Amino acid sequence: MSETTSRTPSDVESPAVVDDLTPAEGRYLCGVLYRTLVGSTPVSNHELTEYLGVSGASVTGMIESLAAERLLEYERYRGVELTDRGEWVARAVLWRRCAIQKFFEQGLGLSLKDNRAYRIGFELSREQVRTIGDRTDQPCRDHCEASSAAECDVFPD
Repeated sequence: MSETTSRTPSDVESPAVVDDLTPAEGRYLCGVLYRTLVGSTPVSNHELTEYLGVSGASVTGMIESLAAERLLEYERYRGVELTDRGEWVARAVLWRRCAIQKFFEQGLGLSLKDNRAYRIGFELSREQVRTIGDRTDQPCRDHCEASSAAECDVFPD
């Protein structure tokens, strides 16, 4: 995986990619990003199965689908890595979830579970989430900039 935290959507892909993503696809991309940030590259199918709590067949099917979309590079028996495009998309998805959670916590005084914030982030447009993020003490803008899993609270334990 190459370093893309300083890249912008225009460097890698249109922001519309995130809007066209399904929540399940985003979850897999974020899972690969998380496992990568904890130092596990390439990420094996088994690691994703365990981390995401899904079947091996589900992981294989999703990996093949995401590889066809150029979001992942997959080599059988070796594992999977995010492409630059895939990393940008995963970081954009995480930023959306984080912005929603921060808004609920700081703006409304409410705690919002990860999966609920994740779903809300998918329902809103990038501009809507950006507006919400602007109203909070949000450290990142448009995509997650964490360089390790410990650096940011957007990764589940």
